[in-house]
Amino acid sequence: MQTPLLGSAADDLLIGDRVWFRHAKAGELCERFAELRLIEGDRVVETVPTYRGEGKTFL
Repeated sequence: MQTPLLGSAADDLLIGDRVWFRHAKAGELCERFAELRLIEGDRVVETVPTYRGEGKTFL
């Protein structure tokens, strides 16, 4: 679930425009991806494994 985009920045968006959201629940990402890319500004500064990437599962 994602919060709707509101405000002046959203007014100019068109269907099909790319929008990046910060994930609200890190656990959901860690269940689905083997690694996360850590971004600072406009560059990837590090790639780190998730628990899935380390072969772990929490049910």
